[in-house]
Amino acid sequence: MMGPMTHAFGRQAAAVATLSLLASGLSGCGLLDGSSRVEEALEYLPQDSATVTFVDRTAIAERISEGDSTPGTGDDEAYGTELTRWVAVMQEAGFSDFDVEWEASATGADVGLVRVWKLTDEADFGAIADDLVDAGYDRSGSADVERFDIELSSADASGTYGGRYPAFLSSLALVPDERLVLSGSVDLAVDVATDDEDSLADAGSFDELLGLAADDDALEYAVLTLEPSCGAGGRMSSEQVAQQLEGLAYPDRGMALLADPDEGLRAVRLFGEEDDPESDAEGLDAYLSDRAPATGFDVDLDVRADGDAVVAEADFDDRRQLVRAWSRVEGPFACPPGR
Repeated sequence: MMGPMTHAFGRQAAAVATLSLLASGLSGCGLLDGSSRVEEALEYLPQDSATVTFVDRTAIAERISEGDSTPGTGDDEAYGTELTRWVAVMQEAGFSDFDVEWEASATGADVGLVRVWKLTDEADFGAIADDLVDAGYDRSGSADVERFDIELSSADASGTYGGRYPAFLSSLALVPDERLVLSGSVDLAVDVATDDEDSLADAGSFDELLGLAADDDALEYAVLTLEPSCGAGGRMSSEQVAQQLEGLAYPDRGMALLADPDEGLRAVRLFGEEDDPESDAEGLDAYLSDRAPATGFDVDLDVRADGDAVVAEADFDDRRQLVRAWSRVEGPFACPPGR
């Protein structure tokens, strides 16, 4: 990668296509061996995280370059990194979506929000640091981990710092040896990145959910939670919940949406000993056939029990609807409130 200013023309040429593409919206047998990008990402997220989102930006870009998606069609992307929507704004910035290999974020009661970007080998962290200072950030820390902070009041009328960094990037840390940019709860993120705090990789909290992927190394997108927000998101009364979600159990060990361009989509519901996955699979199948269409969800899913889990599979082309269903706790993610 050239310096932050000299490669702006290339970014501008690619921005229109990227905005169009990314800024719109079998039995489980995966064995975690620590080699996949999503497993690498878990090494930088705090152990107390309850929900994780992973985006393999490199895989998305490679698929798009092979002609899988066409701007302006129904195949437009259902997901991207948090920087995707800012790609035009950040053309002159020290780094942007174009420099991201993968993005991972985590939330939790004791975590807040931690977001991690792994940049490509070509990323020039010295140039990024200098550009952040030029944009008005205060610089601190050491060569190993540099902090950059700026007051929200320093944002200009367009809601950016220096005309090129979105206002949500008020605190950042650079870890050049790991090729990381950290944001959100930066102090905690730095402690995890420098092994002063345990990570999700240490805790193994999401291993069972990820183990239900056909191939975790091929995951392009994954969102996983240990604390499902069930109950139709408060949009229905308790009586309506009991009626509409009859036959469904609360997945007390978590839920996940796993997107693999080759194997398709998997909605995963993981249960403990008190529940019967076979019964939930039957209830989910009935719900998807009889009641889900009334919410606007219309996807052909293959539902089955798989050990302690219920897995619902869909075609990769249905990713927009599945991502929307996750955010609305609908479709294969519908469930009654927890016990």
